[in-house]
Amino acid sequence: MGSLVVGRPTVVLFGIPIRNVSLSDAVELIRECLRCSDSACSVVFVHAHSVNVAQSDFEYWNILVNATHVFADGVGMRIASILSGTPLCANVNGTDMFPLLCRTFEGTGVKFFLLGSMPGIVECVRDRIARDYPGLHICGVHHGYLRGTADDEDVVAKICSAGADVLLVGMGVPTQEKWLARYLRATGVRVGIAVGGLFDVYSGRVWRPPVWMRRMGLEWLGRLVPGRGEPRRLWRRYLIGNFKFLWHAVCWALTVRRHGVYNSGGRDGRSRWRGLT
Repeated sequence: MGSLVVGRPTVVLFGIPIRNVSLSDAVELIRECLRCSDSACSVVFVHAHSVNVAQSDFEYWNILVNATHVFADGVGMRIASILSGTPLCANVNGTDMFPLLCRTFEGTGVKFFLLGSMPGIVECVRDRIARDYPGLHICGVHHGYLRGTADDEDVVAKICSAGADVLLVGMGVPTQEKWLARYLRATGVRVGIAVGGLFDVYSGRVWRPPVWMRRMGLEWLGRLVPGRGEPRRLWRRYLIGNFKFLWHAVCWALTVRRHGVYNSGGRDGRSRWRGLT
């Protein structure tokens, strides 16, 4: 995988190597995976909630460290990068990336498989893609409510038989990343991308706050608006989780100041970060 990494701007936050690139450059990295890689590539997004989960889940953190490409999602990661003296150039999140990804691969013959969300949602996403990007090849869909190994293996067989090139998995953190880590190679796809709640948003099931809120870094607040967002499900993640994340961000900045900026992830980087939390 080395040819895909050399020369790419990378910063390390919380011991995790993150590509410091624009949204369009992130899509180009995915194109490069499809064009050049001789093994399956994993693409993940890290946001404040991801960091909070990774603090207590070493398996998940290790998956992030070893992913082919990790992109920073949200204002929290931007704040952490500034505090540590390694500012990120862009907010690279899956929801904003998706339309650009569709336009990039429309008419190319690259085959996408959609896996995730509740039954019926990915079918709605497939139908909308057919309207918005008729030249994009969706070779299969399946919901993400898998009940065990037998279900997992059935879905893997379905993805294999469809001949998918790109697999989008939306099951939430950290389930989607762990599923990809376990089954990516078995699916036969060339790129697996963990996309979180993308399918719920794109299908229209979940409201996304307006552009002005997103530009101000207040998308999280918009998702707590009663009647529009999901306050009952998300209040703890944001109202408590954001303060927890900020504490982690300060601790990481102190780690960097005391020990220097890490050039790569690993157990040592994580142990020093955890030692301050």
